[in-house]
Amino acid sequence: MRSRSMLLTSAPLLALCLYSGAAVADLKVLDLFIGSWDIDAETLQPTPGTAHYSERYDWVLDGKFLRGETGRKADGSQDIVFGTYDAQADGYTFWIFSSSGSFIYLPPGSWDERRRIMEWRNPKGFDLNYYSSCRFPDRDNRYCDLIMKDWKGQVILELKWHAMRRAD
Repeated sequence: MRSRSMLLTSAPLLALCLYSGAAVADLKVLDLFIGSWDIDAETLQPTPGTAHYSERYDWVLDGKFLRGETGRKADGSQDIVFGTYDAQADGYTFWIFSSSGSFIYLPPGSWDERRRIMEWRNPKGFDLNYYSSCRFPDRDNRYCDLIMKDWKGQVILELKWHAMRRAD
């Protein structure tokens, strides 16, 4: 019982370490995702194909996390996304979960205000090499891409998508 009590009393301290008031301004960047979007996606590799679906992003958990959810895709799958600003890592972390059973963790990415682009790269030491980005040329458009390669440099997944904000 003592260890459980220690865990419960330590949780707020851990939360303070992971989130600070300074992160509030950095969280504002994620406002770019808020709202409803129509997505046109293209898989370039391994098997080329296209998909059209919708997604919606909202703030949850007192505005500390971004939560996104896609509509059902043609293959029947659906995704849930969580994102936040990690002050300790000075970057934007995202978790993407699919009803297919797969998931992707994007370690903290960076925001370049001048170029209006968020980018994620794998940390050193990963067996997979990946790069992903989302560019926001204006309030109503988002252009994203993702490329993943194995340790030999062989492309195992390449995607591109365009998100157009819905008027609702």
